[in-house]
Amino acid sequence: MIGIQYQYKMQLQSFAQAKNLDLPLYSSKREGKPHALQFQATITIDGHSFESPGYFRTLKEAEHAAAKVALMSLSLDGFQEASL
Repeated sequence: MIGIQYQYKMQLQSFAQAKNLDLPLYSSKREGKPHALQFQATITIDGHSFESPGYFRTLKEAEHAAAKVALMSLSLDGFQEASL
């Protein structure tokens, strides 16, 4: 299951390339004390921004969560054809 979770960034990049869009831009914010930081990521693609749902223990987890939100949203908006 974890392996599937970490494919979202790659799938989003492939989606952008297939649609001739600029590659996704990632930004993040962190919260908490230095010994207990948590991260939230935002992805901007084709002028749309998508945020990870909440904070995660690692930046990588936050970025993949945001990529998942972006992929699902783009699919629901009919922006994407068939499947990833």
